[in-house]
Amino acid sequence: MEIFECFNSYLFYILGILLNCEDKTKQLSLSSLLKRSPKYIRNFLRKTVNFDYLFLKLIGILNINLAEGFFIIDGTHYSKPFFRKLKSISTLFIVRNSSYTKGYEIVLLCWSNNKITLPISFKIWHKYYGKTQVDVGIDLIKYARKISNDKNQGFRVDAFFNAKKVLGYLHQNHIFFCTRIGRGRIFFVNGIKGHVKTTIFGENCINGLLPGIGYVWITRYKGKYYCANRCPSYQRQLYEWYAERWKIECVFRFVKSELKLQDCQSFEAIQHYNHIGFCIPKLLGFLKTKLGLDKIRVRSVSSFLSRVYAILCCYNIVLELDLAIWQFELFNLTHFNILIFLMFV
Repeated sequence: MEIFECFNSYLFYILGILLNCEDKTKQLSLSSLLKRSPKYIRNFLRKTVNFDYLFLKLIGILNINLAEGFFIIDGTHYSKPFFRKLKSISTLFIVRNSSYTKGYEIVLLCWSNNKITLPISFKIWHKYYGKTQVDVGIDLIKYARKISNDKNQGFRVDAFFNAKKVLGYLHQNHIFFCTRIGRGRIFFVNGIKGHVKTTIFGENCINGLLPGIGYVWITRYKGKYYCANRCPSYQRQLYEWYAERWKIECVFRFVKSELKLQDCQSFEAIQHYNHIGFCIPKLLGFLKTKLGLDKIRVRSVSSFLSRVYAILCCYNIVLELDLAIWQFELFNLTHFNILIFLMFV
């Protein structure tokens, strides 16, 4: 099968990330674990990998209908404060603690149907990228429209990407969106100019004009303002639509805590790009969602057991693909018997 050619050469690194129990994703630890030299791993991470192509292949295997779900756009920082000689490294502002760090910004596009969340594509933004993060978000929206043939349930847009350029593009193309907006935005109600913060909502959703975007519905819920270009059935529904965006935050938490996304110790930008690619959008996203790895809470279950479960999930994938897993030096039948025993003791 063609899928064997797609994943066969990458599977050893994916399994290495899942199996690694070190505090950092160091090349020496992966080298010892995978029985491959550090030079081999460095050269592997220098290769050009088309992650979007791999994901489309994975969609075909899983027989996923993109029309049954919605897309989410959000970003997260890839912090590398001590890698100042790394190419194109930029200064990033961290909203969580109002501080600055050195690194890259990962703009991620996910698809979800509230049961399965699959990372689809990502872009690495830096100050020499030539586009703003908003433009990068629009590029991902266009890509999502292309692969879904404009058949989807809309976009859940993070508050950072709610610029006029993004929302205006979605509204002009008659694509449903929901986002959270700032209280200082200009808002026309019945032709009268005002601001979102001065509009009296009560328990209603008010239809009005946002300059540069069009007519939308806005409501105030728990001190925040939520906006959509579709009339909700009830006030809380706007909040519920936007709350579906939290699926992508679960992806960020998983790849940062369990897969050690930010702990790659390489010294070249292409190596970091490929490491991010193997962590975020492909087979690992499938492991986390399709096979229920997200049901394991890292705080209540030991990290080792969660990794064991991930290994077993990966084993199930290989069996479903009818691929002989015994060709990998990392596994044999005795290892899996031990792992299964550990899962139930």
